Amino acid sequence: MEATIKVTPEVKGRLDKLKNYPRETYNEVIDRLTRDALEEAAEELTDEDIRDIEEAIADIKAGRVYTTEELKLELGID
Repeated sequence: MEATIKVTPEVKGRLDKLKNYPRETYNEVIDRLTRDALEEAAEELTDEDIRDIEEAIADIKAGRVYTTEELKLELGID
């Protein structure tokens, strides 16, 4: 099913600038942009991710870090 949507000249101008090639249809542009936006939204940080990052920053500030060489030595890796 097709539908007609009304866009302002400003939005049409922005859509024109977002075309990958001159004959790309507005439907293709909108489809690509919405797919990209949905993928990006799915990749956003979760609350758990943010907590983990905050913990890591606190560890760094407190000096609880190891060099690669120290870690290799501790783990017995050559």
